[in-house]
Amino acid sequence: MAEELLLSAVRRERVVRLIFFTACKDNQEYRQQRTFLEQWADSHFPSPRPVVSVVAQKPLEGELVLEVHSLPLSVDEAVMLEERFASSVRYLRITSADYREIIAGGLCADDLNLPIREQSEQTFRKAEEILKAEQMNFGDIVRQWNYLEGITDIAHGNQCYQDFNDVRSQFYATSEWQSGYPAATGIGAQHGGIQIDFNAVSGKIGIIPLDNDWQRAAHVYSDEVLISHRPDTEKGTPKFERGKSLSDHQQEVIYISGTAAIRGEESMVTGDVLWQTEITLENIQHLIGLEEGKEKLPEHSGKLELLRVYLKNEKDAQIVKEDMDKLCPGVPVAYLYADVCREELLVEIEGIAHL
Repeated sequence: MAEELLLSAVRRERVVRLIFFTACKDNQEYRQQRTFLEQWADSHFPSPRPVVSVVAQKPLEGELVLEVHSLPLSVDEAVMLEERFASSVRYLRITSADYREIIAGGLCADDLNLPIREQSEQTFRKAEEILKAEQMNFGDIVRQWNYLEGITDIAHGNQCYQDFNDVRSQFYATSEWQSGYPAATGIGAQHGGIQIDFNAVSGKIGIIPLDNDWQRAAHVYSDEVLISHRPDTEKGTPKFERGKSLSDHQQEVIYISGTAAIRGEESMVTGDVLWQTEITLENIQHLIGLEEGKEKLPEHSGKLELLRVYLKNEKDAQIVKEDMDKLCPGVPVAYLYADVCREELLVEIEGIAHL
């Protein structure tokens, strides 16, 4: 299946990241698949080979899903792509005269059976090593993906996602956030413990955090939506922006954070997955200024380039796909089985828009 996906998805571009979404029955099988796919990438790509992430989210279309991030062939030859190491952690660095980007992925604890808090600490420490090696800090991260096994499980009075947020807050507190927090997704996985991917950027590029006036910023959520036995002052809120814009004044890319049917900080509670899907898309369109009927200046016209749809219930895949085909025709969409960070939410959507 990996061979088939490679032939259909990867051309001559300089590939920097491969994300495989796969089904596993337990962490032992997850480790086996991850080892195989990393070795497979080693044998198929010349150095520097792409960063590889393997996410244990069951695909709801097909058996294996591959998302590919690459540098287009039109990129100036002066742009360098290098393999780098920080301690034992491998990552890629993209550099030009006035720009640097770090591509890191598949960061996880050495032992996937550790408590969530300890796994989170080990994983963020690896991210910190990479950033320090590049004379960067957490404040330079523009996009982060956080995959959490058992995201809504409760252990010792704390939700696993809350334990993760507490650790993230501790590490993020070491940096200044002049351009706001990253765009980010915190989403469940069937297995694989805690895993982080991120992109960090420095140099001459416009970076703007995007707020959504329909939704309260996640990093200022009240105590009502944080599940922990600790006092309010000790709880870490989810540190991310609703989106992040990167622009070189010729084109603009918007990273759209994981988005759900939330207005203010309240879930739009209903058991109707299609209604939640449409509310979620309305939130995304409002964030990036592409609502239907809204007058746009030519230089601000754009489109959704890529979406992931995470569904809490496998049975919802077909009707949601039919709805998405009508609402977002022509947009590549991956449909994945994944738990969302609130029990009542049935769908979460993230993506990339190009303006």
